[in-house]
Amino acid sequence: MHRSGKLIMKTSNLAGNRRRVIAAAAAGLGLLLAKAPFAQQAAAAKTGDALDNILAQRLLRVAVPKEFPPFGSIRNGNPEGYDIAIARMLAIDMKVKLELVPVQSSDRLPYLRDGKVDLVIASLGKNAEREKQIDFTLAYAPLYNGVFGPPYGGVPEPDYFKGRRIGVTKGSLEEELLLRRLPAAAVVRYDNSAAIIDAYLKHEIEYIAAANVVIESIKDVTARDRTRFVLMLNESPCYIGVRKGEERLLARVNKFLREAGESQALAINAMVWFKATLPTDFFKRPAS
Repeated sequence: MHRSGKLIMKTSNLAGNRRRVIAAAAAGLGLLLAKAPFAQQAAAAKTGDALDNILAQRLLRVAVPKEFPPFGSIRNGNPEGYDIAIARMLAIDMKVKLELVPVQSSDRLPYLRDGKVDLVIASLGKNAEREKQIDFTLAYAPLYNGVFGPPYGGVPEPDYFKGRRIGVTKGSLEEELLLRRLPAAAVVRYDNSAAIIDAYLKHEIEYIAAANVVIESIKDVTARDRTRFVLMLNESPCYIGVRKGEERLLARVNKFLREAGESQALAINAMVWFKATLPTDFFKRPAS
C-alpha cells in the first residue's frame, strides 16, 4: 500500500478510536447522571440550562397540588386534576417522562427555587412579590378568588366580617389578599382546600376564601347550593412557574400553551375538571 494510503488509514483509525472514546465517555456521563443522587441532579438543574437538563435526562419534574381539587389531589394513590392533566400534556409535547411532585401551597416556590422541580403547575397566581422570585408563563386557566358562604344579598362592607371565621389555605395568594382586604376577620389557616371544606361543612368556619372552582369541589350538593359568592378578592388567572433566568424553558412552555389554546386542548381540559365555572372565551385566544 502506498505510504499516503497507510497514513490515511492510520488517521482514519485514530479518528474512529477517538469517536469511540468520546462516545463511551458520553455514555458513562449519562449513566452517572441517571444514577446521581436527587440532590446532585437538583444542583445541576439549578446551575445549568433547565431545558437542556430536561431533554438530556428525558425527565420533567413538576410540582403539582397535593390536595387542591379540582386542580390536583390524590385519588386512590394517584394524582389527578386540571393541573395534573396540563403537566402530562406538556411532558408528552416535550417527549419526556413526567415526575409529579405533589406539594402544599406554601412549598411551591421553595421547591422551584431550590431545584427540586423544574416547573410549578399548581394553581399558581401571579403578584409583584412572586415575580421578584420566579418567572411566569402565559396564563393557562382563568379563575377568580373570593369569599364564599351564606348569601348576603349584596356587597358587604369590610366591617361586616370583623371577627367572622374565614378559612383559607396557608401560604396561598388568597391568604395574602384576605389579610389585606379584611384585616379584622378571624382568619383560620388550613393546609389545603379539602381541610377548609371539611371545616366549613362542620360549621367550624363561616366563610371560605378561595378560588371559585374550589366551591365546585364540595361534594355535598345541598351545602354547595347554599354556598354563594359574597365578596371578590381579585381575578387571578393561573400561571406556570419557572426559575429565574431560564428563558429557553419559559419560551418552550409558552409555545406549548399557545398551541394547546389554539387546538382547544385547554378548553376541553377545563370542561372536564371545571364544568361550567370558567369562561370558555378565555381559551379561544392565545393565553396572556
